[in-house]
Amino acid sequence: MLITTLPDKTYRNIAWAFMAVLFLIVCATFEHYGITWDEEIQNQYGEAVYDFYASGLRDRHYEQIFNLYLYGGMFDGVAAFVNQFTPFHIFETRHLLNALLGLVGIWGTWRLGRLVAGGFTGLVAMAMLALTPMYYGHMFNNPKDIPFAVGVIWTLYYMVKIFMRYPRLHWPSIVKLGLVFGLTLGVRVNGIMILGHFGFVLGIMALAEVKKQMTLRAFAKELRRGLAVFVPVALLSYGVMLFCWPWAQEAPLANPIRAIMEFSNFPQNVEVLLGGTIYRSAELPWYYVPAYLFAQLPLLHLLTMLAGLFMLTEIFLRLRKAGKRAAVALCFLTVFFPVLYAIFTKPALYDAVRHFLFILPPLCLLGALVIRRIVRAVFEPTDPPVRGSIRLVTGIVLLTLVFFPLYGMIRLHPYEYIYINVLNGGVRGGYSDYEMDYWSSSFKEASEELLAYIEHTGTKPKDGGNIFKLAICGSHEAATLYLPPTIQGVDSEADADFFLATTRWQCQDMRNGHEIIRIQRMGVPLSIIKDVRFFPPVESNFPPQDETTPREAKEAPLGEDDWQADHATEEEAHEEIVP
Repeated sequence: MLITTLPDKTYRNIAWAFMAVLFLIVCATFEHYGITWDEEIQNQYGEAVYDFYASGLRDRHYEQIFNLYLYGGMFDGVAAFVNQFTPFHIFETRHLLNALLGLVGIWGTWRLGRLVAGGFTGLVAMAMLALTPMYYGHMFNNPKDIPFAVGVIWTLYYMVKIFMRYPRLHWPSIVKLGLVFGLTLGVRVNGIMILGHFGFVLGIMALAEVKKQMTLRAFAKELRRGLAVFVPVALLSYGVMLFCWPWAQEAPLANPIRAIMEFSNFPQNVEVLLGGTIYRSAELPWYYVPAYLFAQLPLLHLLTMLAGLFMLTEIFLRLRKAGKRAAVALCFLTVFFPVLYAIFTKPALYDAVRHFLFILPPLCLLGALVIRRIVRAVFEPTDPPVRGSIRLVTGIVLLTLVFFPLYGMIRLHPYEYIYINVLNGGVRGGYSDYEMDYWSSSFKEASEELLAYIEHTGTKPKDGGNIFKLAICGSHEAATLYLPPTIQGVDSEADADFFLATTRWQCQDMRNGHEIIRIQRMGVPLSIIKDVRFFPPVESNFPPQDETTPREAKEAPLGEDDWQADHATEEEAHEEIVP
């Protein structure tokens, strides 16, 4: 049976079934995800964008919300509008919208894979993306990077549609590309680099046409044809971008350029953990992005990416149509050029590599092409036929590689984005080397456990009143959203009854106290709560100010002896309340 050449309808039905399962999972779990460090201010920006349009372009208070005016308001503005009509809480609505948009990205990956190399490739690509913990884990509560990644994959799809028909012009695809690319820029303007990739590949295809005649007239003809594609796409996408981005409308030429320059030298200078060492985000080593990708991508993705570097030429040549070859080149540029750019320019980065989520869909497509080649070589009829033992081993290896990320995502839910692959020791082995819950999304679970603890123990505030004070080291909004008025969030060093801390930046060491709650996955603590009513505060050294300081210990900073022996099973380690 030629499993890579089944009727297209069969692949399409499987893809729809796969998407239906993902949709049901999203609907069943979107309320499990807590808000992230950025979501409160992102919501404020979305409401400001909505107010701008609702006021007839007069209300400009979006300019006063941190530096978010540098970003387009496409997703946040739409979320603010939809929030007026849903029965859910504001952030639950945002999480559902975010996740549904993430599914659109998975569907776009299927469409692009199918367009380039058939339905089998599309299915493998979409499955690989769904099994990418970085993508899936961010899909629910990352309103910047997921919408941008979705825009990128659909932009690539319509670019490839144009390549497939070149040198004929297909105006419906040109118009759709302009609209989709404009929406992508309406999330983050530095997506303009993809237009450069498009122009480069289009130029190569034009030169291939010129070689057929090698005349000045032929060159002029291809130049006009190229401009007939490039100029309408650029103008239409620019107009759509302006519509999505209020600040850009103030100075349509200058402000987008200013935003690009700002992103190239982003002023954020926070502490970042890499390889057990703390760096400043503005002074990272050149290998920051490759190291995090090597740590957080599943082994399946790493191996197919490595194999792809050796098999790329063969895969490229087996795709007989110029448009399909152009598609592979475009995906290759989209994946590797941003990584190389980061290596050589060393921009300020933080929060692992969430800014690079947009490379994941085309990376999965390249990986799917490799898997397609392996399957065709091993499992389908060949002359001479492949030995059964080789087929068995290959099948076991592929299934095992699929099992690793799936198992990890189930165990980590709803914190899939902290996944570390087996080559780096898994989440437990990578705890002291890489960022874990850097967005404090586990504060939702911690807050819910605190309420249960107070009700179960009958604990009272130390001042004899009715209001508990919760000192917070991390995102206040990520915790207080889920707390009643009887629990008041205060600064991390303030006099308090309880202390809630993320384990990022060794935050949990700021206050002495009796640990009562620990939120953790796979044996790794993500946030803790201490009863500090009868403990004096310690002198704060948060955040550390050293430019580059080694992490103090490779073990979990709360002390292995204190908790590891009491957490023999994952269920206990999952969410224990310690009276």
